[in-house]
Amino acid sequence: MKKFSLMAVVIILSFIIQTSLLNHFAVFNTTPNLSLTVLVVFAMMSNGIAGAIIGLFTGMMYDAMIYDVFGVYTLIYFIIGAVIGNYSEDMIRESYVAYTTVTGISTFVMHFSLYVILFFLKYRMNYAGSIINNIFIETILNMILVVFVFKFMNFLFDKLNVK
Repeated sequence: MKKFSLMAVVIILSFIIQTSLLNHFAVFNTTPNLSLTVLVVFAMMSNGIAGAIIGLFTGMMYDAMIYDVFGVYTLIYFIIGAVIGNYSEDMIRESYVAYTTVTGISTFVMHFSLYVILFFLKYRMNYAGSIINNIFIETILNMILVVFVFKFMNFLFDKLNVK
């Protein structure tokens, strides 16, 4: 219970940082997705059910605050959290390479899924070719950020003696 309470607090804090502070640190007008990196770290630290619940919680916060169509990020983050959590036992959980690879794939899958869902909902979107550079930059930023998030989560969990 202590683990999930700590995860919930970290998810809420990461969402607050994502929506308020991270916009000031944009690289080429692109900000990293801290919520997605925290989701990847927590899903890899747990199993499929916990990853799905964390993804559901993160996606609902994202949808409630940011997006016009409710449920899109909830669905995408739910699926990403569940898939990563299911396969996390097969990966080396202490490897930075695993975290960066999974984060890069998750960022691409999130944007591709978002585009496909909004396309079929006939939601008015920008031309896909114009956002490919931003997706590529965000993927690189997320892959760098996840190393620091993973180190911080390990430090926090060790300091608070949470298993």
